[in-house]
Amino acid sequence: MRIVRTLVVTAVALLAAGCSGSVEPTVSAPPMVSPGAMPTSPGAMPASPQPSPEPRPGKFVSFRTSDGVRIAARRFGDGRVGVVFAHQIDGDQRDWWDLAAALADEGYATLTLNTRGYCPREGAGCSEDGTTADAWRDLLAGAHLLRSRGAERIVLVGASMGGTAAVLASTHALPPVDGVISLSAPTDCCGMTVERSDLARRDTRMLFVAGQDDGDAPASARHFAAWAGKHGELVIMNSGEHGVDLIGGLATPDVERRTNALIRTFLAQVAGG
Repeated sequence: MRIVRTLVVTAVALLAAGCSGSVEPTVSAPPMVSPGAMPTSPGAMPASPQPSPEPRPGKFVSFRTSDGVRIAARRFGDGRVGVVFAHQIDGDQRDWWDLAAALADEGYATLTLNTRGYCPREGAGCSEDGTTADAWRDLLAGAHLLRSRGAERIVLVGASMGGTAAVLASTHALPPVDGVISLSAPTDCCGMTVERSDLARRDTRMLFVAGQDDGDAPASARHFAAWAGKHGELVIMNSGEHGVDLIGGLATPDVERRTNALIRTFLAQVAGG
C-alpha cells in the first residue's frame, strides 16, 4: 500500500549553489511514547494492557548541511557501502523505509531523509525550512554522515525530484560518490537543472530507470543515460508507474521484482568495485 503522505513544501527558488563547507552530523534520540494505564474502580476487572507503540524503523539522526540546514533522517545498519535515499516531491523519507531496512539486513549502511522544507512528523521527523532547489545538498550531507560511520563507498538513490537531486549532487560531490540510481527523474525539476556538461565531467556509475508510459520520464532517462556515456545504464520498464511506485505498491509484480533486482545488482557492482 502506498503511504499516505503529509507534504510541507516551501516555495521553489531557482538558485545556483556551490558545495563548499563542512557538515556537522549529530545524533539525537526520538521522543519516547509511553502507553497510559487505564484507571479501574474497586472490584472492577483489570483493564487490558495497552499495546506498545509500534517500533519505528531505523535510528533517528539529524545533521546539518554545508549551508546550515538541519535535516531529519533515519539510519539503518552499517556497512562498507552506504546508500542515501531521497524522496519524490509528493513523498517523504517513509517511502524508502522498507527498502532501506531490507538492504541494511543485507549488509549495507542506509540512510533515508526528509529533504529541506519537509516536515511529515508522525515518527518521520521534521527537516528545517529551505528551497527544493538545494535538495541536492541534503544528500551530500547524508553521504558525509555515512562516511563518518565507516562507509567507504556511497550510492545516491532518488525518485522523481529525489532522482534529480541525486544526479545533481553527484556532480558536486567531493570526494566523488560511487554510484547514482535514479527512478523517473526529470532533467529539470523543482529549481534543479542538470545539464549535459554536468555529467560529461564525471565518471560516476549511474542507473536510470523509468516507465515507458510515465509521461516525460522515459525521455529524461534517455537524456541522462546519453549524457553519462559509458558510465550510464538505461532501463525502460513496461509500466506507467512513477518513482517509488516502481519498487512496490502500484507496480505489477514483474516490474516490482525487476526494479528491486536492478537496484541490488547495481549496489553489488559498486561493492565489488
